[in-house]
Amino acid sequence: MVRDGIVLKEEDDQVIFNQYSFCELVKRLLVELVGISYEEASQIVERSPLVEPVTDTMEVAIFSHELPYYCAMLLYYGNGYWQKGIPAQPEDMDAHEALEKKIMEKYDLKEPFIWT
Repeated sequence: MVRDGIVLKEEDDQVIFNQYSFCELVKRLLVELVGISYEEASQIVERSPLVEPVTDTMEVAIFSHELPYYCAMLLYYGNGYWQKGIPAQPEDMDAHEALEKKIMEKYDLKEPFIWT
């Protein structure tokens, strides 16, 4: 079960992984960018590796390396989605960041990754 506030420590690294918020952000991006229902987006995310338990900082680092946009597009369109005419990354990064911020505020989501 995904939740927020997962604290993982490894030597000098510590991260708080807000997995619930991250998954919700990906779902809401699927709704906004792809145009599917929230229910369909939820099913897609629930069947993905995004909901699997994380046990170390390296697993979280892998998630944090890519934009939530990438995760959403990969889950919906599949590997190599950019070869299908879907932009590899948001064409207007400022607009995309504003969209993510709006989603996070509207649904009271936490910052997905907090490295300390």
